[in-house]
Amino acid sequence: MSRTMNPLRAALGSAVIMLAALALSAVPALAAEKYQKIEPRNMIIIGDRAVDIAFHLGVLPTGMNVRCSLWPMCDKLKVVSQPLRCPGCLTSGQTETLTKFIKAKGIKLAIVEKSQPFCILKADSDPVKALPLLEKLGVEAKIVDFSQGVAPAIAQTAAILGKQEAGQALAAKYEKAVKKLDKAIAGKKLGKKVVVLQGIYQAQTGKAFIQVEAPGGYADKFILEPLGCANVGQALVPAGKEPAKGHWTIRKLAGLAKAKPDAIVITGDSVAVQKALAEAIVAQPELGKVPVFSLPRYIDSSVIERPEIVGKWLWALK
Repeated sequence: MSRTMNPLRAALGSAVIMLAALALSAVPALAAEKYQKIEPRNMIIIGDRAVDIAFHLGVLPTGMNVRCSLWPMCDKLKVVSQPLRCPGCLTSGQTETLTKFIKAKGIKLAIVEKSQPFCILKADSDPVKALPLLEKLGVEAKIVDFSQGVAPAIAQTAAILGKQEAGQALAAKYEKAVKKLDKAIAGKKLGKKVVVLQGIYQAQTGKAFIQVEAPGGYADKFILEPLGCANVGQALVPAGKEPAKGHWTIRKLAGLAKAKPDAIVITGDSVAVQKALAEAIVAQPELGKVPVFSLPRYIDSSVIERPEIVGKWLWALK
């Protein structure tokens, strides 16, 4: 029997390997197909939310002025659209990159996001402050106003891009997703203490860093507070140490047990956090009982994806 089974097992094993290889080879093709549907336009967009909506309408600008260092989606979008620093840079007078790009590409149209606040981590960051520069460079600026909500902003963006039909469909889909999320979190008081950790691994140096999200940031405002959870990350850092851009940067998780979290959320490079967590568990074995979840980061840039992202956090934490 063994002589019969061994060839069979070998054949099955070969089939599994072939299927796996086919699946992996299809990934780049699928990604390529998705981006083939994106229409690049010789224009710029200033503001993360406006770029996110344009992407979901099937359009990306030649250049985008967005918070690439904070917005995870930027890494995907920059395959088509060149990052031109951030609105905060424009506010502080760092306009050279944007100016050179506009002149080199012959840009004549800019979509400018109007949001108050644009960034809760940098109060003076405001895309609208770029309007005088755009006028000086002879670029027509079209404002997309988010003060009335995301759905009206979708309609405005669609009108500018000539994508009214797609805009109506996107707005309807978005509002349906928001209603579903609102119903799911209504009255939810999970009452959990959570630590949010962003992993960063530097391949050049072989070093890993951990960013501890500070209370009062985007995770608190859009996820933890609506779910009735508390951010206890401050216990991981020395008393009196001020956060920078909404987080503290550390190398080890020695203070994690002191925070007594009910859950640990990892965003960014999960391996960078997992390695530090494994070391912390050796010293404090009780940490091994704390559930750990790798979840998408949200900084109110991916407005269309917000219902899906928050829903995923709810599903994990409940």
